[in-house]
Amino acid sequence: MVYAITEIIILVLLTIPGLFCSKAPVFLIMSEAVLMILTAYQSVNEEKDKRTLLSDLVIRSVFAVLSGNFSGFLVFFFLKDVKVYIRVFSGTLMFVFIQFVIYKNTSVAMCMLYTIFLLISFLAIGFLYSMLKLAEKRKAKENNRITAANISELHEKRLNEKLVMQKSLDERNARLLERENISRNIHNSVGHSITAAIMTLDAADLLYDVKPDEARRKMNDANNRIRGSLESVRRAVRVLDDDNAELTAGELKSELDMIIKEFVMDTDIQVYQSYSEIRDELKLESDHAVFLTGVLKELLTNGLKHGSASEFTVILSGDHAHVKLSVSDNGQSDFNDTNSKQKIENGFGIKKIISYAEKCGGKTQFKNDNGFKAMVELPVGFGG
Repeated sequence: MVYAITEIIILVLLTIPGLFCSKAPVFLIMSEAVLMILTAYQSVNEEKDKRTLLSDLVIRSVFAVLSGNFSGFLVFFFLKDVKVYIRVFSGTLMFVFIQFVIYKNTSVAMCMLYTIFLLISFLAIGFLYSMLKLAEKRKAKENNRITAANISELHEKRLNEKLVMQKSLDERNARLLERENISRNIHNSVGHSITAAIMTLDAADLLYDVKPDEARRKMNDANNRIRGSLESVRRAVRVLDDDNAELTAGELKSELDMIIKEFVMDTDIQVYQSYSEIRDELKLESDHAVFLTGVLKELLTNGLKHGSASEFTVILSGDHAHVKLSVSDNGQSDFNDTNSKQKIENGFGIKKIISYAEKCGGKTQFKNDNGFKAMVELPVGFGG
């Protein structure tokens, strides 16, 4: 549109000297009006039309001839879809032809002078158009830059919104997972102990009048279970309050001893334990320690329920890099290399043990060698 307006202005300027030199000024103005219409039409019509181009060429030729002056031939510079040097050559050649053939101008010097003026005018108009194109390109480039910056800013804004939403969702899921872990740990640690303590107190109540000493012993057992459960609750709350909570290997041993003691009281099954290969002051991640207590409960229960084991061996060992819990029994397990994958997939407890260990960078091992044997090894997160 800028080019069209510029061409129309130049066309008006070229008409002014033609009015003084033309022998048919009325037709000159009419041809000018037609050229204006064609220029405006071409500026909005992007499709190339040969008929329009031919009409444009004819009207420009008429305008140039009617102008009676070399300036009228400058309109050839604005021919559409024609190379610049062809426009300049055709306009100059037609001017010379008109001067010698139609007007029969015998002054060769004047004709050459006008021809030089014509060429200089072509160069001036070409320079003007080059500046206009350069300005338009710069403007288009700046508009594109602004558009790209706006799109980038919008994209970044949406990305930040998604990140905020994802962070909020992750924090919410982390809180839910933490609550689930705490509730599961409290349930595993306390639920069984309190249930057993209630049953022991009920038995003590029945024996109180008949066997008071036996009743007193059971009451003491129930008291010890409840105290142990209370300590488990306190430890769970401490872990909840402190994201970087640690437990020592000595505290883990006490937890394992309490689980074994309760298991023996409930089943009268012999459990051998060995903690000699780990230092009491070794520090462990609280989550790892709680997980290992759950592993021991799971393996003791499975050995009794599925293998009818009558004897267990529990070994806790560790160094500055790893802590390892091994549990073996003398039960009749059908676990073997052939069905191990299926057993693990079907066994929810063992499957969770493997999942947690792998997630933490640890490892597990399960095998049947004159009884079921399990090993869980976890990395030590804190230096001892």
